[in-house]
Amino acid sequence: MRRILNIVFRLSVLFLAASTVVFAQGQIAPREPLRLTMDCSRFRGPDDTTAQLEVYYSFPQAGLTYLPDSAGYKGALDITLTAKKKDSLFYQQRWLAPHVVSDTAMLIKGMNLVSLQILQLPAGDYVFKMVAKDAANESRNDSVTFRMPVRPVGQGKVMLSDVEFASIIRRAEQKTVFYKNKIEVRPNVGGVYGENQQCFYYAEAYNLLAGEDKGDYFVRSSVFDAVGREVLNWDRPQKRKYESSVILDTVSIRNLKTGTYTLLLSVLDSTRKTLTSSGKKFYVYNSVLGLDSSLQTSTGSLPLNIYATMDESELDEEWKQTRYEALPDEQSQYSGLKGVDAKRKFLTNFWRRRPTGMRETYMARVAYATQNFHMMGRPGYRTDRGRVYITYGPPDDYERHPNESEYRPYEVWTYNSIQGGVEFDFVLRSPGGDYELVNSTHRNELHDANWQRYLTLQ
Repeated sequence: MRRILNIVFRLSVLFLAASTVVFAQGQIAPREPLRLTMDCSRFRGPDDTTAQLEVYYSFPQAGLTYLPDSAGYKGALDITLTAKKKDSLFYQQRWLAPHVVSDTAMLIKGMNLVSLQILQLPAGDYVFKMVAKDAANESRNDSVTFRMPVRPVGQGKVMLSDVEFASIIRRAEQKTVFYKNKIEVRPNVGGVYGENQQCFYYAEAYNLLAGEDKGDYFVRSSVFDAVGREVLNWDRPQKRKYESSVILDTVSIRNLKTGTYTLLLSVLDSTRKTLTSSGKKFYVYNSVLGLDSSLQTSTGSLPLNIYATMDESELDEEWKQTRYEALPDEQSQYSGLKGVDAKRKFLTNFWRRRPTGMRETYMARVAYATQNFHMMGRPGYRTDRGRVYITYGPPDDYERHPNESEYRPYEVWTYNSIQGGVEFDFVLRSPGGDYELVNSTHRNELHDANWQRYLTLQ
């Protein structure tokens, strides 16, 4: 069966390649970048030793190259998903995600295509990587890497699956890739919602009959803002009839201002004691209400104590160090200030517009970067490694390769909690120089899938 599938896949790729040649003059060029977004949720597997992982992905339909087809125009994404366990390849799957439109007017910018892949894995800590290429133009590609522990659901205590955010949850009229438990759950990959959308979520509760408590239980949904303040909270009573249950609900986001939020889902016993919880972040863009002003402190414009003893040169130096946090209009405003009092006031208000404690965290990172990443008289906070450290904090994992006979020195930094897991690759391209950022899987950073060419000594 696997051999037949591989033959079919190769034939489909050859067909697309041939189509590229025959219909080169009639192809429809991409209208936006090819950006891959990926997310996942863990559920109970078929037995006590296995967990089921749903990997969700989306990409812009206008990000593909389309070729004339008998049904109109056809594009496809060539996707490879791998999973490594203890640095060994454990899983690999490749497939085509095709898309056909009858009219090019249907290729709307900002409209994403969504699908999922289901894996059943034993316990372990995995590194997942999804690589996506435009099947008609492989030079257009993107990739996402993330780390995730997989733990099967055992017996004896109540447990929750991960939360899955969705754009649609409805009774399934027919079985599709999004079908489960007699309903259709279409994932919202990335968990971004506008004020006119409904924020659906799905989860599963297991082992509900475990223990002596056989009374009703409660499902509590709590929403917290970016600084941990609870902004929404509600309980739903449930009858304890079955060993497992599906949890479906919505978050009312119309009154939430633009910002990052966390949904914490909890199962409570009949006395409202918390048995288990599962949380996940989501993002709201509300053009009507704007940014969440509750995140900004309002303690007046008197200078912070730290600035009261700084002279103007020290203030200017700190302002240079805020280069990765300051917005363009703030940079412009500071450059027009005259006098130490104006600069003290500006810096005070600059940090008070940000979450409490952010200055201490930020400046501690600056101090670390200055001490550890300085090169040839260049302050450490101005280097690529310094910028990444200050912006994202210390990585969860360092890979340092300072002395390898066949390669230039390089470092790989991994962050597990950003965008499902991201990687930054730095290479010392010239002796006596600095480690340069040559690639990252972070969607807002430099991306170069062929970055390893910089490692080879010439």
